[in-house]
Amino acid sequence: MNKFVDGNLTVIIQDLKKLGREGGASAYLDNGDMMVLKAKYGTIRKRAFIGGKATVVDLKVDYKNILPKIKLINRNGILVAKRFRLGSSNLLKLTGSGYNRLSRKERKNRTIQKVSTPRRINVT
Repeated sequence: MNKFVDGNLTVIIQDLKKLGREGGASAYLDNGDMMVLKAKYGTIRKRAFIGGKATVVDLKVDYKNILPKIKLINRNGILVAKRFRLGSSNLLKLTGSGYNRLSRKERKNRTIQKVSTPRRINVT
């Protein structure tokens, strides 16, 4: 388990929303279902009977209700987070690859740098 980086890299709801906004992320739940991450919620595909016919529906799930049930998170084939045991607690930790969370300090100091165009010098 040496690929887990030290520090407070426990997955929070903000991370799930950001992954959903960026796209290509999915989470696997402990009951075996796969959830597609969206910007405000997750969707789980289930079979349901509507009007007496079996169809496939997407169920909206709030992140606060489903966060304890997430086993691992993938984005574009890269393992982003995995749940593992640490003593008596069961934590969903970021692996350090595939997703990068910026701290408040990094977000505050990140500025857009102006690219200056070179001046033209007329040589005669």
